[in-house]
Amino acid sequence: MIPSAENLFKAALLPAAILASFFTVQTGAVAIEASLPGWTGATGKWMFVALLGVWNCVLLTGMGVLAHDAVHRVLFRNPFCNELAGGLLSALALLPFCANRQFHLTHHSYAHQPGLDPEDEMHDHPFWYALSVGSAIALGVQYRNLLRGVLRFRESGHAARAAKDLLSLAVAASFYFVCVPALGLSLAYTVVPMLLALLPVFAWRALSDHYGVPAATSAAARREVYDTEPERWEEDVARRRREVSGWVVLTSPWLEWLWSHVNYHEVHHKYPWLSHAHLKAAFEATRDSQPYVVVKGYWRSLANLSRSKYYGTRERAQGFLTGG
Repeated sequence: MIPSAENLFKAALLPAAILASFFTVQTGAVAIEASLPGWTGATGKWMFVALLGVWNCVLLTGMGVLAHDAVHRVLFRNPFCNELAGGLLSALALLPFCANRQFHLTHHSYAHQPGLDPEDEMHDHPFWYALSVGSAIALGVQYRNLLRGVLRFRESGHAARAAKDLLSLAVAASFYFVCVPALGLSLAYTVVPMLLALLPVFAWRALSDHYGVPAATSAAARREVYDTEPERWEEDVARRRREVSGWVVLTSPWLEWLWSHVNYHEVHHKYPWLSHAHLKAAFEATRDSQPYVVVKGYWRSLANLSRSKYYGTRERAQGFLTGG
């Protein structure tokens, strides 16, 4: 049950909203500088630019999370539309789609398993290091996967995946660095502040996926997963339902919608074949029978995680545990 019409609407809305925000920040910055004298005008202008830069990153995160459904092939029923929309949305969020699929699906197969989960590299650090540097590491890992795909172009599948990523990223770069200036918009007011704010905003959300949860039972070894393999969704399903590898963050309805219900992250790991639109209903249906660690709000989540390690203790998680 894939809400293709809603996904199409959101896939078109988010890039349009970023473009509209670019026009807003350009107009507002010029107006503030013109209406306020000297230092006051310059300060007000750059504060406004910074604020809109953060908001644009919130929208950018929405595009990346929506592309995440395409990673699982549940954005559109049509395979071509799923890959095209996923590739473009992911690239606009500065992520190479196929390289991210490899990273993310491998993460699903070994979620929160020490030494096996690829997210260890980005978040298995002290909280403040993970918050400040983890996002940069995560972005670097995606491009490292892409580079490895390019270097292994003679092997089956690698060339096609790398070519799709490079083409999508070229389209995104053309949008930000060719189309935006062509519309008379200053990169200093629009794209650059958004890029500067990207990693902190990404970290603010992503740390609340798995940080602080006790380690899951580890497999014997890891292998890379390059594409959806429905039969793997049923591997270790009993363990996934029994253990907890991620959080549920109860947040405002508008942010749930904008970020495509990624706040129900543990539900997504228990039911990885579900469209984002069904995660809230799945949580409500299973919260009394399956274990979840639940926290109210992203700010409260970060305050809690700041006192924890990446692989938290069961005693600490117990205070947030609900259900079976």
